[in-house]
Amino acid sequence: MKYLPFNKIQFDQYSVVGFDMDGTLYEEEIFIRQVYGSVAKYLSDILSDSYEFIYSWMIERWKEKGSSYPFIFSEVIEQVGLKASEELINDCLNIYRNFKPILRLNKNVEKFLNEISKKHQLFLITDGNFKLQKEKFNSLKLEKWFKEENVVFTGKLGREFYKPSIRATEYIECLKNMTKPVVYFGDRNIDEQFALNAQFDFVKVENFHYFWGVK
Repeated sequence: MKYLPFNKIQFDQYSVVGFDMDGTLYEEEIFIRQVYGSVAKYLSDILSDSYEFIYSWMIERWKEKGSSYPFIFSEVIEQVGLKASEELINDCLNIYRNFKPILRLNKNVEKFLNEISKKHQLFLITDGNFKLQKEKFNSLKLEKWFKEENVVFTGKLGREFYKPSIRATEYIECLKNMTKPVVYFGDRNIDEQFALNAQFDFVKVENFHYFWGVK
């Protein structure tokens, strides 16, 4: 595996380019602020506590711990002085999983996908709750660049398909009978490990704004 800086990639050596979704093709914080706003509204209504405090506390905890941290909802409930019951936590999780985000691609990302898709086949592998990830995919209108047979929502297949496992690659049509190297774009260490396991070259989107030139 080669670890490649974006500005030095020679795309002619690849026929297939792969992507993660969250934090790679769009700024994940936009989604987080939307969905946590919905959860904060629910909690502030039933707990009679400050929406601003609940919302801000969850955002800061997310920035500190990341999206895979499983205790944000239980911790924020305890922050307002209540016992985090299973029922209340499940209510928050249901709001999160059934949320319908309003997302759009940054114009620089859209321009890049338009250009790269002219000469390359594209694929996407994304982890997480299937229903929610599909909502994000649809909201971003990614079907314009990613054909159905080249998209895997690992949440539909099971946790054992989550990255860094490479089992999801078996379901990507454009990866079959590959002769050229493949390059994969991702923002997390687990994406990097996935690329290493799959013997793909890797480009890390370490800072979304800086990487894509977003102002």
